[in-house]
Amino acid sequence: MPQEYKLRLGDAVEIDGETWVWEAVRRGSEAKLRREGSATDWMVLSMPELLAVAGTARRDTVVPLRPLHGTWAADVLDMEKHLLEVFQGLPMSPTAEGPRPLYDLATSTQEERIASKVRELAGTSSARSRRTLYNLWRVYQSDGVAGLEARMHRTGRKRLAIATADPRLIDAIDRVLDDRVTLPTSTRRHCATLVRRALEQMYPGDPLCGVKDNTLQGYINERDAGRYSFDKATTRRTAANSPAREYYSIGAHQLGAVCEIDSTKLDVQVWDDKGNIFRPVLTVLFDVASRVPLAWATHSDSPNGYDHALLLARAIVGRRRVPGSAAAALSGSATLPVALMKQVNPYLDDDSLAVPWIFPHAITIDGGADYRSATFEAACRAFGITLVLAPPRAPTAKPHVERNFGTISSDFATWLAGATGNSVANRGERDCPTLTMDSLRLALDAWITTVYLNKQHSGLRSPLFPGRAWTPNQMYSALFEVGPGVQLPFRAEDFFALLPPARRVVSDEGIAFRNRQYDSPLLGNLRNRSVTGAAAGSRQARKFDIRFDPYNTNAVWIQHPETLEWIECWDKAIDQKAAWMVAETEIKLSKRFPIGDAGSAGDAPKTVEFLDEIERRARRDVRARNRHLRDTRNKSNDEHVARAAADEPVLIEADSLEKLDDIDWSSSAYDIVTVKELRS
Repeated sequence: MPQEYKLRLGDAVEIDGETWVWEAVRRGSEAKLRREGSATDWMVLSMPELLAVAGTARRDTVVPLRPLHGTWAADVLDMEKHLLEVFQGLPMSPTAEGPRPLYDLATSTQEERIASKVRELAGTSSARSRRTLYNLWRVYQSDGVAGLEARMHRTGRKRLAIATADPRLIDAIDRVLDDRVTLPTSTRRHCATLVRRALEQMYPGDPLCGVKDNTLQGYINERDAGRYSFDKATTRRTAANSPAREYYSIGAHQLGAVCEIDSTKLDVQVWDDKGNIFRPVLTVLFDVASRVPLAWATHSDSPNGYDHALLLARAIVGRRRVPGSAAAALSGSATLPVALMKQVNPYLDDDSLAVPWIFPHAITIDGGADYRSATFEAACRAFGITLVLAPPRAPTAKPHVERNFGTISSDFATWLAGATGNSVANRGERDCPTLTMDSLRLALDAWITTVYLNKQHSGLRSPLFPGRAWTPNQMYSALFEVGPGVQLPFRAEDFFALLPPARRVVSDEGIAFRNRQYDSPLLGNLRNRSVTGAAAGSRQARKFDIRFDPYNTNAVWIQHPETLEWIECWDKAIDQKAAWMVAETEIKLSKRFPIGDAGSAGDAPKTVEFLDEIERRARRDVRARNRHLRDTRNKSNDEHVARAAADEPVLIEADSLEKLDDIDWSSSAYDIVTVKELRS
């Protein structure tokens, strides 16, 4: 290091606006300083404190100390060897026993060695003059190989392309681009014309109005970066909603402390119970700390506040696994703390869905009428949940649930029959829905519990181990052991009070509700009974109140009038929901939830098995549906041909042209009509 970069005894340093001189070193670790101009003012500092106030050594140049593209250039390394041989006598070959005679320091002068090197390099790509070799050696002494690289491969100074532009021109470009946010997408030439027109109106006769076309276009391209003024209008409006500040993400390290809820249309078409095609609406309540969906629901129409209150109750109580479905059960999970979860939430059992249980303490909502309804606010207030209202037109206030919708679209909906793509440009030529709402709900439950929760999430990274991504189940297990929470005073009556009621008769076949049959072994002493003693034929008096979930048709609930216990009745045909136009609900992914790490065969997401099962079921249903449509079309064609043959008129051969003159047109044997009468 050059001497001017060293701190030596006798040097002066500035401390709090005063100059102190370094006079001595005490005990090898302390510096003794004297105030300049005084012989009695002394101060003792430790070496780290002295270095802190003295500053750091600064290099005079901005030459990089390491290559920008991996390694130094070959000609730069060769020139280093030539310079070392000329000025220090080091041989160029590492295996040489000594310097060459022309470059031996003992038998030649520096001028002779330089002249020999000039003659040696003459006619090659490394040819240099005597003066150039001196300059290169001086650069090498100060900056090393990096200095040679900068000297031999000169590059211009990098600066912003718009740094030299007139501020008035930049202001005019920004105003034009800002005005195009809500307008249709135009061309760059149109934008340049608008900028020139604005300049001529504000600065008539100014040389600024004569800016060259290429220069103006370059400035427009620079200011358009991140605005998408010439891209899709939807992309441009979304970018305009971004906050004009530094981006940052909220760090949540407690389960349920920060939750987000939102709804979107799912990128798949399904059939309803009447055979109509529509795109369902998906609502997800999402935990930020663990990236776990607390609860989700698919609706056939836009949800309201009542639906969200029901979703909140489902998140607090937990959900049961549908028998025979491919969704993972809580008893088969090797990652989740099952025993501790059962202690905290008494409504969880072995047949519950293998979804981490999280109590939401705060939920971020947007300004939609369904989220700000009195029903949803009352439900949150009853359980002590805080609602955080996001600013208007600010999707960045709840970015995690928005990004989760993209994951569901790309990793789940894309692989289903009837997928529509995430935009109109990505839709197919024809719609081919093959799933019902029930099939879609079961498939979504299976995908979340077996694939998503066991797949490494890029947003779950520890500051101590940034190179490893964790799964939502793993992050939940770690955070749950730290602060699982307390047992909630939440009763079953509180949950069923949110469900809509209906009155039905409990017969030997069970409960008939909405073209489905529900039954349970616990209904034994309620079959064909009445709480009023009415006659057997009085159906209205023999009905019981049942509770049902509008978005979960797999079960209904009835309260026993004597024990007051709630009985859960499952759909009797839940294992037999298969038809030519309905995808089967039993998507067998795995018999038991895998055990092990996320990267091993244990908790690895069963993506391949899930997709294979979905595609196999979809192909069979599509073939059956096409066969049915083909048979129907052929049958209608045959009927049309038969009907046409029956209605074919019988033509009578007309008389020859020779006898037309002999016809008496006024005779009653002929009925003469006009063309107008024929058309009418």
